[in-house]
Amino acid sequence: MKLVSKKAMQKIEERRKGIFWSLACLLFALSTLYVYYVNTAAMNGVRWKEAEQKTVSLGAEVSRFEGKFLTMKKSVTLARAADMGFVDARGIVFLSGTPKVSLRPE
Repeated sequence: MKLVSKKAMQKIEERRKGIFWSLACLLFALSTLYVYYVNTAAMNGVRWKEAEQKTVSLGAEVSRFEGKFLTMKKSVTLARAADMGFVDARGIVFLSGTPKVSLRPE
């Protein structure tokens, strides 16, 4: 059996302490990251649920406005427009599809 010197034993002991503390710090860092990511995932779940609820409430509001719009659209008639002061347009002039002015020299 070979005898190991005191200096060699000291080096091995120092390395073992260094390895232990390195692994302990790594474990702490990984645990901290794990807790952070789990917390972030939980908060995202809560935000997702809030977004879904807001989407549902906005959808209901849009439906209410659509119903109101359709009700108002059905109530518009020529007689009601005349009562409100609107008149038929007279002398309607439509523009032709061909341009009368050209920017290119001919």
